[in-house]
Amino acid sequence: MRRLLAAMALVLLPMAAQAATLYLAPTGNDQADGRTAQTPLATLAAAVARAQQAPAGEETRVIVLPGVYRGQSVDIDGRRLQGRLTIAGTASDPAAFPAFLGDGTSAWLHYRGAEGRDTGLTVQALRVARYATAISLNGNRNDPAAFNRGTVLENLVLAQIGSDAGTAKPSTAAIRLVNAKDTVVRGVFFHTIRNTPRDTCGGLHAIYLASHSTGARIEGNTFQDFCGSAIKLRDDSGGATIRANHFRDADGAPGIEEWFCDMDRTSECTKAGGECPSTGITVTGNDFGNLPADRRVLVRGSRVPRPWCPPGSAGAPRFLLDRGQTLP
Repeated sequence: MRRLLAAMALVLLPMAAQAATLYLAPTGNDQADGRTAQTPLATLAAAVARAQQAPAGEETRVIVLPGVYRGQSVDIDGRRLQGRLTIAGTASDPAAFPAFLGDGTSAWLHYRGAEGRDTGLTVQALRVARYATAISLNGNRNDPAAFNRGTVLENLVLAQIGSDAGTAKPSTAAIRLVNAKDTVVRGVFFHTIRNTPRDTCGGLHAIYLASHSTGARIEGNTFQDFCGSAIKLRDDSGGATIRANHFRDADGAPGIEEWFCDMDRTSECTKAGGECPSTGITVTGNDFGNLPADRRVLVRGSRVPRPWCPPGSAGAPRFLLDRGQTLP
């Protein structure tokens, strides 16, 4: 009987998820197996394609070996990714991070997922530079239930992010969240987040949370040399925690901004169903450097109740600040 019970217990134990490791190198080959550092792949797109072919529940870890990767970008289809995916360098020193260098156009990584589930995506220990947008996580902006959730972006360097003169549509974000919930952005160094020409620069943000991107944790990041709000929250993207960040060289821009685009008061809104305020955003322990007090945390937009917004959202505090203060 004891043996039978022991056998039954083993059957009932949860099975550990399988895991596969792929390697990426500037000198790699996408026809290689990618399973050792001696037989690496050349492009992140090839590694992600293999991850999307993995059996359900299999975790894929893409190890990005040191070096410079030029002109690469990747689209991840959340419907095809059935297991966790980690994309990571191995260095602890940011000066040694592998670098993805673009040409000032497109996004380096674009995740599309509107299935209302965790992405399983983690990106770590990389440098991404000279892209219009570094990372874009996109759910369905018009359906709060069609979200993606739980992406972790940590220990990254994002530099020279923005679009150049002549681009048809200026960039709006280094990291863009659209109905992307519970995203973690931690320990990221944002440097030179700028569009050219200068008159398009104010619309570019280091982190832009929009369309129900609730519950974000933005912690321990540094924002150096930016010309639009470093962190912008829009359209029901509340419940975020913004903690222990450093803001430097803001070029007159706010550190943190919440904007409710009220379609009854302005023609700037682009969402047919109407937007809503973002409320309950905790802002604590941040170092705003020499930013003027009125530019550290800024609220823009109406406080008039709108029938399409949650009850009470017009009057709820947008920000919960240190020492029990609220705004507004």
